[in-house]
Amino acid sequence: MPGILLLCLYMTQTNRFWKFVGLSLTGILIFTGFLVFLIWRNLGAGQSRVLYQIFQENLYTLLGLAFLILGSLWVVFDITYNRYILPLKRMAAEAGMIYDSNPSHRIRVRGSRDIREMARVINDFADMFENLNKTITQQILTARKETEKERNLLAAIMGELPQGIVVCNKNGRIILFNSLAKSLFTPEPASGSSEFFLGLGRSVFHLVDKALITHAMDEIIEQMNTPDTSIGSFFITPIAAGRLISAEAIPVLDNERRMTGFILALKDVSERIEKYQTVDNSLKAFRQLIHAPEPISPEVMVASFDQMAQVIKNITFSSLPLTTLPLDTFLPMIQKKAAFQLDVRVNIFRPPNRLRILADTYSITQVFLSVFKTLASGTRMQEFDLSVSDNEKQIGFHISWDGTFCTMSLIEAMIKERLNGLPSLGYILKFNNARLTPLTRDKEKCTGIGLTFLAGKPSGSARKSGAPVISNSRPEYYDFNLFNVTDSVENVLDTPLKKLTYTVFDTETTGLNTETDEIISIGAVRIVNQRIAYQDSFEELINPERDIPIAAYKIHGISYEMVREKPTIKAVLPAFKTFASNTVLLGHNLAFDMKMIKVKEPLTGIRFDNPALDTLLLSAVLHPVHQQHDLENIARRLGVNILGRHTALGDAITTAEIFLKLLPILNSNGILTLKDALRASKKTYYARLKY
Repeated sequence: MPGILLLCLYMTQTNRFWKFVGLSLTGILIFTGFLVFLIWRNLGAGQSRVLYQIFQENLYTLLGLAFLILGSLWVVFDITYNRYILPLKRMAAEAGMIYDSNPSHRIRVRGSRDIREMARVINDFADMFENLNKTITQQILTARKETEKERNLLAAIMGELPQGIVVCNKNGRIILFNSLAKSLFTPEPASGSSEFFLGLGRSVFHLVDKALITHAMDEIIEQMNTPDTSIGSFFITPIAAGRLISAEAIPVLDNERRMTGFILALKDVSERIEKYQTVDNSLKAFRQLIHAPEPISPEVMVASFDQMAQVIKNITFSSLPLTTLPLDTFLPMIQKKAAFQLDVRVNIFRPPNRLRILADTYSITQVFLSVFKTLASGTRMQEFDLSVSDNEKQIGFHISWDGTFCTMSLIEAMIKERLNGLPSLGYILKFNNARLTPLTRDKEKCTGIGLTFLAGKPSGSARKSGAPVISNSRPEYYDFNLFNVTDSVENVLDTPLKKLTYTVFDTETTGLNTETDEIISIGAVRIVNQRIAYQDSFEELINPERDIPIAAYKIHGISYEMVREKPTIKAVLPAFKTFASNTVLLGHNLAFDMKMIKVKEPLTGIRFDNPALDTLLLSAVLHPVHQQHDLENIARRLGVNILGRHTALGDAITTAEIFLKLLPILNSNGILTLKDALRASKKTYYARLKY
């Protein structure tokens, strides 16, 4: 059925020329018939009989002559249309495309010599326009280079701060966020939490309770009116990702101290609250022991106190900024530094195999060097042995030597001595949750030194290091132009196309029958502030709970083995609805995708009531002289490179790029608002396609 309709479209597409031809021929026939009628009325009886006899005897000849005349007229009109009228219409459409969207496009038409010459002249002007456009663009980029460099550096630094950062305009629309903020609002795997998407242009009120932010803004405004008062507001709130976060709200002010937005500095305090709860439980248990009705022995009391103290100590030290140090690199470094700085040889026994300690790199390096320096001074030895032992929770180091002993007074003095601007060695050991144990034969003679550290986790560092800040790179998650975007109170249908936010999506299916086939992939990307937010994308494979035909596999390359363990449409469609909320849906041949989703309403209970636009219909509106409006041909005309064809996300990105190219052409044709675009789309023959 769609193929027949497209054929009819080609044959019957509205055309002023053919309307003119039809009306002209109709007028000529009517006028000729009227003249024949008048002549016939004025003929006598004999003349009428003679003419009738002539018509009767030469009927086939006259009919043949009439068809010959009509055929000749048709050929003349067709040649005129195809050599003059149609090329002119195509030239007008493609010249507009060159000016509005794709300066590299060139006109290629078949027509008369004059038409071809005109096309050549237009292409020559297009070359000049493209070169001029490139020159102006290069000048603009050069002029903006320094400003953009500073802006990128600022955003890059903010992107790697050790806090989650979300910057919003005054209406709560997100302008910037960093990777840590994105991870905070992403649910843990298998947590069962529904995902609330963090993206540019989205409302922060979907992530954090609006009442909390409103209260924080009210508090900030009051602080701004009070001289000599620090400005900021703090609150703690649970979020949908299942975490508890602390947030500091900080205003963004312009030169006149008017608030243009706000910053949320976020920290995950879930683990900290759990630690406080553990400490509280330990204190309650110890208090109950003290107030027990039966007397408690001093040994039990001391053991209970030590246990409680150890819990508090472990929790306290776990919050310190310590690093996981791999011993296979740390100990050779100590060995080299001891040789270079102290002229001391250190022999390492039992080389560590993927062992790690939890410590501060610089201060612990100074501890080891101080120990070797003190031992070398006290024993007159220049060679020491260092052996390593480990259990699940601790790593032990044993330093020994051959020869004379070291006095305990020297060791005690070493523990109290300050190290190169650092606190004392004993304080550094406490800070690193480490312990130094002299090995003695009696109270005066030290024959060895033991050092004990907490074992680090093999998975990596106790404190996640930030990525390096690259000043000339463009951060992933920001658009400062959104500071100037305000929430419109007008009807979305009357909103200019340039101000709307779009969810561009595509589906891959098991076939083309909307009633019996299934969706196996949904891919989507958002357009915010006339820019594609590549990082704010949605891509899910879906288990269709049926076989995937080989014909469909040859198109999109998705096999049943790839989707066997994936969620079903019942789980994916609610997440996609959340992703696409408060946006205009956009796609290519969108009627098919929407029908595939609509038939799942009874199963999923999900209904999409977003307004929707179709680039297929928009292309037909803007370029009616072109017969092909498939994704490849539109992309070729507009100069869009196609990547990832027949993947849902790849086709969605291509469609988004096509729409941004069509946008200025739509505006130049008087299609400015969503209502204009919907009204124009309904007038095309492609809008008659039904699935």
